Amino acid sequence: MLSGRPAQLVILLLWLLALCVGAEPLSLGQVVEEARGGVYNRYWLDGVEAEEGFSLDQIARCQWLALQLDHPQAEDGLLVAGAALALNKPSAYLVMGREQLPYFLRQADKVRPGQVLIPGPSDRNVAFETVPAPLATLDRPVDSFIGSLMSNLNNFEYGEARLHLQAIQEAMVRAGGRKAPYCEALNVAKPADFDSPAKALALDLAALRKSENCVFYLYDSKSRPSGIWVEVGAALAWNKPSVLLTPSLEALPPALRRPQPNLRVVVYQTHQHLIHQLQSDTAHALVVP
Repeated sequence: MLSGRPAQLVILLLWLLALCVGAEPLSLGQVVEEARGGVYNRYWLDGVEAEEGFSLDQIARCQWLALQLDHPQAEDGLLVAGAALALNKPSAYLVMGREQLPYFLRQADKVRPGQVLIPGPSDRNVAFETVPAPLATLDRPVDSFIGSLMSNLNNFEYGEARLHLQAIQEAMVRAGGRKAPYCEALNVAKPADFDSPAKALALDLAALRKSENCVFYLYDSKSRPSGIWVEVGAALAWNKPSVLLTPSLEALPPALRRPQPNLRVVVYQTHQHLIHQLQSDTAHALVVP
């Protein structure tokens, strides 16, 4: 009965050795090579693949990260991207093409030169700069932020969503005690009128950083690689008290279906019911974290 134990111990030791070898951190170049042709929607912290999903504490402790993204199911990865931008973490976005990124991340390397890298298919010598550029600033008054998922809406949907955003803004002023909510979509009549991806990202981050609280709004439950998840990730990293208005929990990234600090999720019913609530005496429940 004892003769089998040495063999069992050898197997156990070999298994532990393989486990340790598998967890050996990779260099940024090795991560880039591994990502090419691999499984999408994952990310690495300091060269070790994260297995437990979005963790703000882990992102805050890491020195650099890399994200392998694919649309449309990249939401947790986009939360990670937003938190990394807010915390000035060097980040590499590993995609087959920039069109796989939400609109305003497609030129993130222009907004954060040295901090954000978007390697091309043939790039081999990939390295972060030691001193990333500072975040942009916003001179106009801003005390709160309204983020919205407007990606790939048709003209009718986009117009209806802007009406909802207007009602949210008015409720924040009337019931939420805010004087200067920032909402870029209210300044853009149609999707084609948005600024360049670089300018849109820089302005959104600057406004979000100045804000005391945020309201995020989803028009529908369709999964899209939207910049709103980048904004939510940044808001979480900056500890901004926030409300997320959604028609269903299924519309959210997996990480946001779990409790997150400073984020309150409100599931609304129909668009008509949402407007009615925003215009009623109970609007504070939707716009005050």
